[in-house]
Amino acid sequence: MRTTLLSVLTLLLLALAFGSLPVAAQETAEPEHTTAAAAEEATVEDPEAGHEEGTIMAEKEPPPSEETQMPGVIDFLFAGKYLAFLILAAVGLTLLMGRWVNFWVRIGMLVIAFILFGIDMIYPMHPSPMCAITKLFMFKFTHGQFFAGFIAMFLAIMVPSLIGRKLFCGWVCPLGALQDLINKIPFKWRWKQFNFTAFNMLRMGLLVMFFLTFFLVKDQIGLLASNVGGDINDSTWKAFSAFSLYESINFFELLHWNMTTTFTVMLIVLFVASLMFYRPYCYAVCPIGALTWLLEKVSPGKVRVDQNLCTKCYECVEASPCPTIERLVEDDTIAAPDCTSCGECLKSCPENAITFGFKKTGS
Repeated sequence: MRTTLLSVLTLLLLALAFGSLPVAAQETAEPEHTTAAAAEEATVEDPEAGHEEGTIMAEKEPPPSEETQMPGVIDFLFAGKYLAFLILAAVGLTLLMGRWVNFWVRIGMLVIAFILFGIDMIYPMHPSPMCAITKLFMFKFTHGQFFAGFIAMFLAIMVPSLIGRKLFCGWVCPLGALQDLINKIPFKWRWKQFNFTAFNMLRMGLLVMFFLTFFLVKDQIGLLASNVGGDINDSTWKAFSAFSLYESINFFELLHWNMTTTFTVMLIVLFVASLMFYRPYCYAVCPIGALTWLLEKVSPGKVRVDQNLCTKCYECVEASPCPTIERLVEDDTIAAPDCTSCGECLKSCPENAITFGFKKTGS
């Protein structure tokens, strides 16, 4: 029964992936690096083109309507990429609820997530999850509007995370999947029980600094524009004011697979760090990890330990790749590391004391 279910779910995911390729190609309509300056340049006539030719082209091909140019949030959410997000999160939730997760099932799901969203061929990384957090708000301040693609990605991340802990991060995110897969490579010098508080302080500090530096740079650019007689509303000044602290540490850029020196260095750093720590980028840098860590406090779906059944044998700690389960067993969840709901601890318990559910177990 379990094998049949997994086979059906896998085939469904593959069918969705390859059956939605035309839709996926259209999702670049609102790329993550879009700026008002670029949009303005796209509408300027070629100065070398003749007036007559321009008139004929205008008569033959009238400009598309605003609705055609700018897909809405619903259009994005019903595109193949976001439907695949939803299905993958739902499959993960189903596996967790049924306690059907083991080492190989987990690897299979991580590989599917990485292939679908991480190789930049089936579904493009525009916009990336990082941009859904950073550029969503930046573009509102710099261009006066929220872009539909960023909103759709933001909802696709946050809604599943509100239902179950880290459902997006643990079961959909391609960068998380890559780190998880690397961490499963046997390695002697691995620190599973690292200092999460230090990692989390760095991550939250970066998020706070992102907002502070953004507003600071924006104000300074405005002051500079006024001093030189420039118009702060001009697209050029807006583009300069869109500063992001995360630009130089955005490891989602790896998933564009641009073979440069920067790419090589970043990939080596990620590979070595992922061998040593469980999801180091997620724990120490990623703003999505920071926000979904806050959502963990209210998400009803989570891994739960029945303290009435638990014998503190710690077999789950040995079986699980993450540092969270030990804190859950010890019933010390105040500063527990992020639980990515990987589910690898569920079947390791000989007393069936560990479950994934929406209600508290035990008394």
